[in-house]
Amino acid sequence: MPSSAKPASTQNPVAMAVGLPDAPVLTTRAARGTGLAFLELNCERRNVGITHPVREDAFLVALQMNTCPDFDLYADGKSIAPKDFDAGTVAIFDLRMNLATDLRDPFHAVNLYLPHKALVAMGDDGDIPRHIQELHHKVGETVRDPVARDLLLAIRPALAARPEETPELFVDHVALALSVHVARRYGDVAALPRQWGGGLAPWQERQAKELLDAHMGGGLTLNALARSCDLSIRHFTRAFRQSTGMAPYQWLQHRRMEKAKQLLETSSTSLSAIALDCGFADQSHFTRTFSRVVGVTPRTWRHTKRE
Repeated sequence: MPSSAKPASTQNPVAMAVGLPDAPVLTTRAARGTGLAFLELNCERRNVGITHPVREDAFLVALQMNTCPDFDLYADGKSIAPKDFDAGTVAIFDLRMNLATDLRDPFHAVNLYLPHKALVAMGDDGDIPRHIQELHHKVGETVRDPVARDLLLAIRPALAARPEETPELFVDHVALALSVHVARRYGDVAALPRQWGGGLAPWQERQAKELLDAHMGGGLTLNALARSCDLSIRHFTRAFRQSTGMAPYQWLQHRRMEKAKQLLETSSTSLSAIALDCGFADQSHFTRTFSRVVGVTPRTWRHTKRE
C-alpha cells in the first residue's frame, strides 16, 4: 500500500488534541508501519483554549513557522513558561508526559510525529542506535537546528500535494533522514553504527532499478526496496546513492522524465496517455513536473524536437 495518506484517511492524535482533525498528514512506511508521520498544524484563530494531552508513547519534533509568543504550557500539572518560540526554531515534546497548552495566539508548525516504536524498529534494522528511550530536550524551550528545519521545510510541498501526486519514496527518504538526525543529536545513545562502506552489488542495483521501473506510478516504499536487496533502509539508501549518484526517489523522477522524453519524441501518443504511462497522476501533474525539471512544457519540448 502507498506510504502516504491525506487528512481524509488519516487522523493523528496531535492534530486531534489541538482541534485540527483535518490537518494535512503524511504517514510513512519507512519504519514498518509504526505511525511515523509528518503533519502541518496551522491555526489562524485566537484564544483556542487549553488543548487535550496526547499521552502517546511518542515524541513531536515541531518547526515553528511563525513566532508564537503568547501561550502557556503545562507539563504533568506544572506551569512552564515557554521560551524563544520564534519562527525557524525547533521544539521537542515528549508526548508521554501530561502536556497541555493554553493557546491564545494563532500558531503554525510543521511536525514530525515520532513514535518510540519507530525508533526501536529502525534500531533493529541498524539504521539508528538501539534502545533509545529519551530525546534530550528542555520542556518549553526551543533549539536552532538547521538540519531539522530544512528537512521539515522540504516536506511541506508533499503535505500540500494531492494524494495521487505525493512522492512516497521522497516522504520515506525525508522521514528516515530526519529520524536519524534526531536520534543522533538528541538520543540517549551516543554511537551510531559504522558507516556503510560501498555501493550496491550488481544484482542489488539491478533488482532495485527493476522494482522502481515496475512501480513508476508509485506505491513502492524504501522498506520494500531495502528488503529486496537484503539491506537495512539506511544502508540501502547510502549504497544506492553511491552506485547511482542519486537517491531512489531522484532516480525514479529521472527515469520518468527520460521515458516521457522518449515517448514525446518518437510517438504521437497524447500527453494524457504519456502522463499515465510514466507514473504521473494526470496530464496536469505531468506538465507541472516536466516544466519544473526540463524548463519548458511537454508540448513545447515535443514541438522543438520535431522541428
